[in-house]
Amino acid sequence: MRTVPGFYDTDMFNLVLPLAILLTLHLSLRDGDWRMAVLSGALMAVFAAAWNGWQIIYSIMALSVIIHSLLYRRREPLIFLITSTLLIVLMDPRAIPSIPLGLMKIPVARADPFPDPYANITELQRPGFDDVLMALGPGLLLAGLSGFRSLFRDWRDSIVLPVIILWTLTGAASLLWGIRFSELLTAPLLITSALFLADLGTASRVPPGFRRKLQVAVAIMVVLPSLIISTGQYSALHPRVDDSLLDAADYIRAKTPPDTVVISNWVHGHFFAFMARRPVNFDGRLAYIETAAKRGPGYPLDPRIPGVYREYWQDRALATTDPHLADEILSMLASSGDEAYLEVLNATGDPAGSAVILGDVLAVDGSSRAEYLQDRGLDPAAAGRVASTLSRRSGYVLVTCDRLIDKGYWILYYGNWNFTGKTRKPVYSTGSIVQGWPLRTSDGLLWDGERISFNGLRVSELYLVDGGVRKVGGDPQGGLVAFVLYDRNRTVVLERGYEDSMFARLVLLGNGGGVFRAVMRSRDVTVWEPIRDWNT
Repeated sequence: MRTVPGFYDTDMFNLVLPLAILLTLHLSLRDGDWRMAVLSGALMAVFAAAWNGWQIIYSIMALSVIIHSLLYRRREPLIFLITSTLLIVLMDPRAIPSIPLGLMKIPVARADPFPDPYANITELQRPGFDDVLMALGPGLLLAGLSGFRSLFRDWRDSIVLPVIILWTLTGAASLLWGIRFSELLTAPLLITSALFLADLGTASRVPPGFRRKLQVAVAIMVVLPSLIISTGQYSALHPRVDDSLLDAADYIRAKTPPDTVVISNWVHGHFFAFMARRPVNFDGRLAYIETAAKRGPGYPLDPRIPGVYREYWQDRALATTDPHLADEILSMLASSGDEAYLEVLNATGDPAGSAVILGDVLAVDGSSRAEYLQDRGLDPAAAGRVASTLSRRSGYVLVTCDRLIDKGYWILYYGNWNFTGKTRKPVYSTGSIVQGWPLRTSDGLLWDGERISFNGLRVSELYLVDGGVRKVGGDPQGGLVAFVLYDRNRTVVLERGYEDSMFARLVLLGNGGGVFRAVMRSRDVTVWEPIRDWNT
């Protein structure tokens, strides 16, 4: 499912290579063949190069080897451990000390006091039981758990026993960090499911003629639900890149200076860096937060650069109702990245207060910024450095598309982040048009020509977007506004306070607020440029 046509991912290695490691180590013990133990260690080293979370499997195998060696005094497991460790260290001398961090890489770089950009990634959210059942498939879960009876009965002397026990417990615990880690639980359940199927083939209480049919039935029960689930997910899969984004990349490459920075949703960062051949604000690794643990003496920038700050500032630019402030924020990101925030942080030592100060000073006229910063407690030298950093100007373009509609909740939530208290969650809903007239949408928006409501709540304004924009008045006391995008069969309902946000203007209405102009449109994708001279 994760390795679809045109999209390469290393997730397939997360199953194939650990299974191969265990198989070859098992064969080395079964046959007394040290060469298979060496091969198993080499496969472990290959796996360490294939996935950043290799430490999980390495730790499981190492602990199992120690347990098995203490009980049975065999040389093959130790050969595996020595071979794998030496090869891994040869590839990266810092690898072994990083093992305690292997179970959870992401929190190594803390987001506080900024919002954590990983929180809006579905696969990294803590799943419920239904989610786990959907990810693994009910057949695999039932057959896998049933196979433990055979594991404890027939494999007591094998290294497979401690490996599967530790692997299963680790896989179950890893689900606390997100459904993404269900892959870790899949592999041991595959093995115990196979043991359960083998048990059925030798069950003495089952008539011989019926055993084979029972095995096939159980195998279908294990495999079929997962196929059905994957097929359903695949049919709903939308390409992250389409012809419209390609048109945007072609335009940027042909019509903008080489140093123009592309500001887009992080999902498309790698795409624009490669296809438009331009620097980007940040990419699919969320500002390289995963590299924070390895930034050291050889790292060319401040070890705090780049960080999670960029997600906040970019969302702040879209959440604000001030187009000029949006331009100042995006200009800061394009010309100096994280430097302005870190300058304020160095001067104050207060991460949350620094974000508030920088947000405030961006709304101040450029000639008054140094004085304003001194009034906020910065010494003249630091205030001058921050003001000088903010005065830089770099060409940039902003790319918006319908994908941002699905992320609108997070844009408004992050963009209005409260650094001194709890952030209020915005009202935000998306739907599709179910009935044209009277208007009815899938998420509860109704309009019959007289009354506009959303699930019984009053709506103050209704924007009808179909080539142009028509505004229909609703209840003046209503706290919501609604947007009906006829040409895209999408609807959006949000709080009235966000009606004039840059998100609503740029993404929903296609309006640059007098500060941005659309220089290229291709279906739902628009390339925006600030209306000013970058050289002044």
